[in-house]
Amino acid sequence: MDASRDANKNAHMTHSREALLQPTLSENSLTAAPYSVRATLFTGFFGGPFAALAILALSSLRLRRLSRDAIVYAVLLLLTIVGSWALYETAGTTMRDWLEAQLGTSYLRYTFRFVALIIVGLGYLLHRREHRNADLVGLARPNGWIAGIACIFLGILLHVALLFVINRA
Repeated sequence: MDASRDANKNAHMTHSREALLQPTLSENSLTAAPYSVRATLFTGFFGGPFAALAILALSSLRLRRLSRDAIVYAVLLLLTIVGSWALYETAGTTMRDWLEAQLGTSYLRYTFRFVALIIVGLGYLLHRREHRNADLVGLARPNGWIAGIACIFLGILLHVALLFVINRA
């Protein structure tokens, strides 16, 4: 009786050790790596705030966390639209005059690039754990050229559409 109990105990302990040595993550449960910080930075710099939001949303989609990040993206999008509208409306005349005095006639381009880089920084803060884990595990980053160029064109198109709507209002 004691021998059968010892055999069961040894079999259970052996099984437990084998279970401990098995990898806990299967290939199916690994998430994809986000787009690189460099690709996100270039996309935001050349495409503006809308392009930065688009590439960050694509990274969230790849990381399967778009629903978690959607509120942050919606708030950033709303702030970008309201800020653009305020800059172009008559209430923003003093702000426009100050920016033009400080930055010259290209103040709008610089302002939108600055806002885009702030959005990229906030996006990095949202995904810093995923970036660190991807680097630690050695996950291959997706090619950011295609998505980045598409987001740049989308960002420019949305920026022109926003300017058109603001000028019509």
